[in-house]
Amino acid sequence: MPTDDNPLLQAHDLPPFSQIQARHFSPALDQIIAESRAQVAEIIRTQTPFPTWDDLVLAMDEIHARLKGFGYVLERLAWNRIGDDWVQASLDCSERLQDFQRSLKHNPELFQLYQRLANSPIARHFTLARKRTLEKILRQFRRNGLADTTQTGLKDLKLRIQGAQMLFLEHVYEANKAWRTAFDDETRLSGLPSSFKQRMADQARDAGHTGWLLTLNEESFRIVTCYADNHLLRKQMYVAYSTRASDQGPHAGIFDNGEVLRQLLRDRHHYATLLGYSSYAQMAIEPEQAESPEQVLMFLQEQLKQQQSVFIRDAEQLEEFAASQGFSELQPWDYPYLAEKLRRQAAGVSEQSVRAWFALDATFLQLTLIARDLFGVDIIERKDVATWHPDVSLFEIRERDETLGYLYFDPFEDENEQGFPNTTTLRNRRVTAEGRPRHPIAVLHGWLPRASDANPVLLDHRQLRILFHEFGHCLHHLLTRAEYRDVSGITELSRDTAEFAGVLFERWCFSKPCLIRISKHHQTGKPLPDRIADQLLVYLNTQTSWGFAAFLRDALFDMQVHHHHGDGRTAQDVFDQVSAHVGHLPVSATERWPNGLDYLVTGYGAGIYAYAWSKELANSVFQKFQRDGLFNPQTGRALRETIFEPGDTRPLFESIQAFLAT
Repeated sequence: MPTDDNPLLQAHDLPPFSQIQARHFSPALDQIIAESRAQVAEIIRTQTPFPTWDDLVLAMDEIHARLKGFGYVLERLAWNRIGDDWVQASLDCSERLQDFQRSLKHNPELFQLYQRLANSPIARHFTLARKRTLEKILRQFRRNGLADTTQTGLKDLKLRIQGAQMLFLEHVYEANKAWRTAFDDETRLSGLPSSFKQRMADQARDAGHTGWLLTLNEESFRIVTCYADNHLLRKQMYVAYSTRASDQGPHAGIFDNGEVLRQLLRDRHHYATLLGYSSYAQMAIEPEQAESPEQVLMFLQEQLKQQQSVFIRDAEQLEEFAASQGFSELQPWDYPYLAEKLRRQAAGVSEQSVRAWFALDATFLQLTLIARDLFGVDIIERKDVATWHPDVSLFEIRERDETLGYLYFDPFEDENEQGFPNTTTLRNRRVTAEGRPRHPIAVLHGWLPRASDANPVLLDHRQLRILFHEFGHCLHHLLTRAEYRDVSGITELSRDTAEFAGVLFERWCFSKPCLIRISKHHQTGKPLPDRIADQLLVYLNTQTSWGFAAFLRDALFDMQVHHHHGDGRTAQDVFDQVSAHVGHLPVSATERWPNGLDYLVTGYGAGIYAYAWSKELANSVFQKFQRDGLFNPQTGRALRETIFEPGDTRPLFESIQAFLAT
């Protein structure tokens, strides 16, 4: 196929999604790999005498960026287009692309060139951003075993780790998909929100059934255990979800992740020790703000200690309330249900009823206006550019006459995917050797059910908080001014730095002025009344300990199981001991939470703690906004200039100190 006819081989600022067909991918990849291979050979030949920044680092960066961009477009379209030709395109290209990218990361000649440049006299005069970029590139080479040529098994070990991670997720996905329960009697669904019941009815219709169909995922688990009046239904859902992909529960042994997790932890530990680390946790923390696994464990223990009085208060309140509701003995599936009822009683309002003021489109518009006020940027919808799906919107971020970047907003769940919100990147900001900026592109992937005539997309507070969180990630990515790909994108940040902006933006969701500002009743158009805003805040601050206890349990387990591997305990042993230490949470003998804990295999291994770590830093930043004004443009400008714009060119702690000094 001629280059002129293949949109994947044409220069573009935004991918021409509407023009790309499945048949374009394989020939495009053939040419991209051939050209990249020739370019790498030429870089090695010309740079061997004297490596330079532009002709080594920037030249290789151009190659990596092109490969990553191709991979992202392939992934998006292969997921969202239907047909055997798309399946074949993914099969033909995914592995070849990954193999070539992997070969670049394991190329000893390139490693030597980067190392020679880093050790050269001229490198001593490099900017902080250049030094940081080289440091990160060399660390990745060393982690691939290039610093020690005797470690020949690292490549195969890494492939096995990646395979185990994929299998773990596949087992969770299959376990979710395998469990479903149909209902013909609506009385069994008493207490469930009407919007959720409508989704169940839609699912039943799509499956060719009458009545209602309940499926298994995080959202259905949360809704059923919090709202279902039927004790047996809550138990059924709790048991199914807490035993996913394990040797227990309704599909015991069929999708069991027990052996997968055992192998994954063993291989991660082996990989880390081959590279000279004492544990996988030490390796994972190396680029982070934390100094050691021990420091993280001490931090989490201190968090646990600070919560003890809250745990005791909430437990006593719940037990007293349960007795008043006729509960003589509480089971694990009763706690979320009673805590929700107690919250509603204390606040005089429910989270579900307040959804009426937070329609998705109107709320997202308010988010863009908050960004305008804080950071001086306009976020303008581009309806003239096709995206990969009619539900996906494209926004251009502009400052006066300058384009800063682009944001794709993909809000709805996809039945082909795992169904969790996340932010990905199509491109990191970088400046080419010719001085041309390449604008960053962020993608906010949602998880929300699509609207229907009966149910517009309305957000409860948890969904609102997640939207703010992911939008914070997007702004962090889009407002950077860092010039190099390895220090500009949020995917290049350490885990505890990456979560900072998301956690920070969540704080606005707990402030009355913000809740009122972003609200607009989907029927009347009126903002949230002052009285209901106060009630919502009471609701949000009642019985909060259960979720935080579960987080501390997971974070402590994650760190311990990766730092103390080889001490004779299984993952479940570690989890059970950590759970007993944290206390507060009810447990049943059949629970196998580690087997479905997807954080372990989605980039958060030995990193779950980052949410709490980042929250401590975010609180200090948000306090300045509380003093100066939640939408103060000067404070917003300071945040942008001191924290967002530098990217990963310096530690987050230094950026925060600079912000607080403004």
